[in-house]
Amino acid sequence: MKKRTNKKTVIYLLVAWIILAFLLESTDLWISINLYNATSVWANFLEKFGEIPGLLVVLIGSHIYIVTLNSSSNSKKILFTSFLLTTSALVTIYIFFAISKGISGNNLFFNSNKNYFYFASVLLNIITTYLFRKRYKFSKKTILYSRVSFNMFFFGYLLFVEPLKIFWGRIRFRDLAENYSNFSAWYIPHGFTGNDSFPSGHAAMGWMMIALFVLFTDKSYRIRLLLKGLIISWAIAVSVSRVIIGAHYASDVIFSSFGMIIVYILVLNYFTKRIKNEIV
Repeated sequence: MKKRTNKKTVIYLLVAWIILAFLLESTDLWISINLYNATSVWANFLEKFGEIPGLLVVLIGSHIYIVTLNSSSNSKKILFTSFLLTTSALVTIYIFFAISKGISGNNLFFNSNKNYFYFASVLLNIITTYLFRKRYKFSKKTILYSRVSFNMFFFGYLLFVEPLKIFWGRIRFRDLAENYSNFSAWYIPHGFTGNDSFPSGHAAMGWMMIALFVLFTDKSYRIRLLLKGLIISWAIAVSVSRVIIGAHYASDVIFSSFGMIIVYILVLNYFTKRIKNEIV
C-alpha cells in the first residue's frame, strides 16, 4: 500500500511540475520583474547563508553513513568510505567558503587562507568520524536518515542540479540587459556560457532539509506537523529569496524543488526496504 502511495505521489508531483513548467514559460520574466528587490535584507542573508543548514544535513548524514556502512567485501568498504570522506571534506570546505564569503563579502579571506581551511576540513572530518564510531550507536531510523540525505545530495544535487546549471547556461535575472532582451525561457539550453541560473542550487539545498523528516517518525502528530512545517517553510523561504534577489527565476527554483522532493521520495522508498532487511 505504501509503495503504491509513493508511486502516486511521484506521479502527482510530476504532473504538477509539468503544469507549472508550462505556466512559467509565459510568466517567468513577469514574476521576476515584479518580485525583484536587490536590497531585501532577508533575501540577501539567505543568499549568503541559506545553503549551510542543508549542507550540514548532508555532512552529518555522510558521517553516520561512514560508521554504519556494511559491505560484502573489505575493498568495496574501503573505496566507498574513502568516497564518503572525500565528499564530506569537500562539503566542509564549501561550508567554510560560504561562511567566509558571507561574513567578509568577498573571496579574499578564504583564498588567502585556503590551505588552513583545507587542513581544518580534513582534520575535522577525521575527528568527527572517530567520535561517531567510538561514542554513538545509531538506530535504523538514523541510519535511514544518513542514506536518504546522502543520496538526495548525490543524485538530486550533484548529478541533477549542478551539471544542468553548467550545461544550460541560462543568464540570471539580475544580469539581464535593461530591456531584458537577452532573457530566455527555461527550456532553451545555451551550453557553456558561464551563466548558471537554471536550476537553483540554493533552492535544492533548502529542500535537502526534508531528509530530516525520517527522524520524526516516532514523534506525536502535532510535533511532526510543527517540525515538518518549519522545514518546508525554510525551503520555501530559501527558494523565494532567490527570485527576490534576482539570482534565479521562478522556473529555476521550481525545477530544483520538485527534483529534490521526487528524489527524496524515491531514495526513501528504496532504502526503507534495504534497511528493513538489514542490507545497508
